Amino acid sequence: MSDTVVQVTGLDVMVKETGVAILDDVTVSLERGQILGVAGETGSGKSTLGLSMLGYRSPGLDAHGEVTVAGTTLSEATSTTLRSIRGRVVSYVPQDPSSSLNPGMRLHGIFREVLSAHGSTADCAKRTAELMDAVGLPATDEFLRRFPHQLSGGQQQRVAIALAFAFSPVAVIMDEPTTGLDVTSKRRIVELIRALVEREGTAVAFVSHDLRLLISCADRIAIMQRGSVVEEMPAGELLNHAKHPYTRRLLSALPRTDAAAVPRQRGQATLLTVDGLSARYGRRPATYDVGFDVAAGECVALVGESGSGKTTIARAVAGLHPHYEGSIRLAGRQLARDVTRRAVPERASVQYVFQNPGGSLNPRRAVGNSIALAARRLGGLSRSASRTRAAELAERVGLTADLLGAMPHELSGGQRQRVALARALAVEPALLICDEVTSALDVSVQADIVDLLGDLQRERELAMLFITHDLGLARVISDRVVVLFKGSIVEQGTTEGVLRAPSHDYTRQLLADARLQH
Repeated sequence: MSDTVVQVTGLDVMVKETGVAILDDVTVSLERGQILGVAGETGSGKSTLGLSMLGYRSPGLDAHGEVTVAGTTLSEATSTTLRSIRGRVVSYVPQDPSSSLNPGMRLHGIFREVLSAHGSTADCAKRTAELMDAVGLPATDEFLRRFPHQLSGGQQQRVAIALAFAFSPVAVIMDEPTTGLDVTSKRRIVELIRALVEREGTAVAFVSHDLRLLISCADRIAIMQRGSVVEEMPAGELLNHAKHPYTRRLLSALPRTDAAAVPRQRGQATLLTVDGLSARYGRRPATYDVGFDVAAGECVALVGESGSGKTTIARAVAGLHPHYEGSIRLAGRQLARDVTRRAVPERASVQYVFQNPGGSLNPRRAVGNSIALAARRLGGLSRSASRTRAAELAERVGLTADLLGAMPHELSGGQRQRVALARALAVEPALLICDEVTSALDVSVQADIVDLLGDLQRERELAMLFITHDLGLARVISDRVVVLFKGSIVEQGTTEGVLRAPSHDYTRQLLADARLQH
């Protein structure tokens, strides 16, 4: 019996109206018990290839070529056959489980719905318990009564993986399953996927922009550029034997925890002071007696795994999480807990760039107008001057003038993040809070954004509070590092000092997890 369970041969996918190719003559295969990593920049066709393995394509697209799953040619299959295949023979793990898990259903209801969709109604509770155990989650009544929003990002992803393996499919398509997770959660998810593949003999297509992660977990890696597979080889050979210039460029853009830190001179004046910050959600504590400062022109990185309190601290500084004890001072002046109670100059002085720029940009407003509106409302500029400022900033962050009239959904993830940066800079802040601003971007775009932030910091003497789970990125961009664990600071100091010679066991574990992905 052949070990090939999914075969893609000469696959072309194009836009019907324009004929623009999204996939161009792609041929790949998935082998039983192996992981195929699919890497490339945004727009390279990775997700389109993954969805094609499910027999799915977006409206407005046309396809030619052949996709065969377990002997069934998907292009010839009826809609009834496709429904029976999806989930049972080939299944899918989405990039964002929070948007794919029904927010109005408890976990036990979600499992019951998926199991019954393919006729498996007998003893759902037993099968649910087996699946939860397989992905390392408790199958207690208390846990299964939770809603998806009550889980961490890593837990949500484990639930999505459990659902994908519910019927022991021959193949699973995973679309960016670790995006946004910290290095420790990534390691655990990768170990889980590897264990399930080895135990079940399932073939996995692991789509990711994180080339370092794919090298650590995949058996083979296919590199995609502009809809074509430009290189495919065993994962262990890619670092030292990549032949294609595009592959080598992706590899060179990877930040490393052992790279030499860029020496910087810290400003003399303290801009931000956080003292005794103990935040909570209702009665549940989130941070404990957190204290640190940021000097003018300095970048301080907050690092730690999911749930460590990084974003809670940042939101408190920005006035978006007022439920805390302690003090937050900007240039020696106490800031009100709630942003709505802060004076306009204070609101302008602290700007927040969110992890998901698509969710923070008005979907009904052209991006140039979003930038100009910020300049008017918080920067005090006239309508004409604000439009001029928007155009200047767009050019500065690497956006062409024609994109100012585009809507957010018409831009790539990297372009939306540049718009979010331009909007934040439109009011000339003293402190820029960057919350995982590169976690969903491919490595080359990430490198561009980091270079841009460094340039802006030097030009404007801009202070930055940079939240990241990527220690390699923290080394590249930050002057000092604050390490958080379960809401408390366990270590802080210069980036070079902390990452070269960590004093706390947790920091050492974070570094070990990061190095596993090199």
